[in-house]
Formats: sequence, structure tokens, C-alpha cells
Amino acid sequence: MPSHPTPEAATLPHAAGAPVQGGRLVAVPHTLPLRACSLRADACGGLARVVLAQRFVNPWPDPLRVVYRMPLPVDGAVSAYAFRVGERRIEGEVDRKRAARERFEAALAEGRTAAHLEEERPNLFTQEIGNVPPGAELTAEITIDQPLAWLDEGAWEWRFPTAAAPRYLGGPGVVPDAARVQLDVADGPLAVKVQLALSVRDPLRGEGRPASPSHPLRVQATLAGHDVELAEDHGAALDRDLV
Repeated sequence: MPSHPTPEAATLPHAAGAPVQGGRLVAVPHTLPLRACSLRADACGGLARVVLAQRFVNPWPDPLRVVYRMPLPVDGAVSAYAFRVGERRIEGEVDRKRAARERFEAALAEGRTAAHLEEERPNLFTQEIGNVPPGAELTAEITIDQPLAWLDEGAWEWRFPTAAAPRYLGGPGVVPDAARVQLDVADGPLAVKVQLALSVRDPLRGEGRPASPSHPLRVQATLAGHDVELAEDHGAALDRDLV
């Protein structure tokens, strides 16, 4: 769910003293190897538990370190974090920022694969994954507990961001940690799509069915409620909120 993660391939030119826009233009062929993205969500009684899974592949002959900024719901709370390499699944722990950073760096220094998730802003996080072995696949899983919004027309709304927009950062020195929230912007569409599996376990009135103003859906009635998927077989582009 990226701001299109990349190594530094290019930057947007700007005049000396001009406001920093918070975005750097980068070439799509140089993007880091995010290969798949999915959301599994269970919604009931005004709450949703969402699991965001992101699969990375290291196509290089050397271990890879990924630094990846992503949006998460501003009203959500990260309740679990894990990653899987091959048959191994490693569960994350919540710790103070400094202690978590020290543990992450120590693991990398020992040659172990490790991951670190840190909040930069309430809706912007940085994920770092280090020592991804050559040719290996790694899947990071973030579990988010999120309240649904009650609409005036009498319905619950679930909204999940799939892209982070560059922020206006003003002139030099206006935002002290501007470098931490500057985002890379791809110069073209990315091949990665997001898949959705949403289970709605609330009974709906009459002929009511889940609907979306943002994406076409496939909806299947179940004994407990409705199962919802995106209508596009290959998923949706990472360019707007799922609503």
C-alpha cells in the first residue's frame, strides 16, 4: 500500500529556496520488489479487524534491505505485526521506539532477517525489512483494529487507504523531520494490485447489500452476512481509498 517504494532513482528538480513539495519522482523499473498486496477484513458491530499482507521478493544476488513508507487508517490501531520467510513465521512485539530500533539493528548486524514498523504520522508508517536473502520471498502482515464510521443515511462505512500522497512541507526548516515523510512518486502505473476479502457479519435490512462508491464489487450472501470481493479478478490499483 505504498507511496510506490523505490531506491533513489531520480528527484524532482526545484529552484534554490523553493518550497519542498515532499515528493521525489522515480522511475517505475527501479521500484523495490513489492509483488502482491491483499486486505482481509472482518466487520461487525461498528468495528473491523483488518490484516494487510504485503509480499516482497528479492531478485538480487545480495541480501536486500527494504525501506517502505505506507499509509494506514488514521483512526486505526496496529494490534499485531508479523512476517514470514519460507516456512518460518516471526511474531513482532511492541516496544519503545529507541529500544525497537536497537533490537532491529542488532538483529541485522548478526545476519538475521528482521523487520521494523514505526509510526511517522497517525496515517503514515515506515516499514523496514533487512537481510532478505537472495531469491527469497517475504510476506509482512500488519493487523489493524479500526472503528467504522456511522453515516447519516443509516449505514456503516469502512475506508482503507491504498496510497500515500506527497505532503506539502513548506520551505527548508519548516518541518523538522521533513526527510522522514518525503515520499517517492512513480512516473507511471505499478503492476501490483490490491486484493480484498471482506466478511460483513451484520444482518442488513430488507434487500440491503454492501456497496462501494470507489470500486466495483462481487457480493455473496452467507448465513452470517455477506462476503465481499473486488470485481476485478486481478485486483485494484493502489491509487485511492477502498470504501
